[in-house]
Amino acid sequence: MIGVFEGFDVSGPAAPLLLKAPIVQGISVGHRRALEDLVRAVDRTGLKPVIDRRYAFGELPQALDHLYRGPFGKVVIEF
Repeated sequence: MIGVFEGFDVSGPAAPLLLKAPIVQGISVGHRRALEDLVRAVDRTGLKPVIDRRYAFGELPQALDHLYRGPFGKVVIEF
């Protein structure tokens, strides 16, 4: 969950969670103005992501294998 201003409670059955051994990790994000400044800078400079490989949606398992191996750039799934 991203964008929480205050704490919140989560409740539910614990057994399914314990069986799956999930990892809950928080992240910190900047404010909206910083994101808008970043987007403007990317647009102004023409920065483009490096695409390592593109996959059709039907090739999702192969794309995930490629992703886990550590691609040089982005792995794209085309719908």
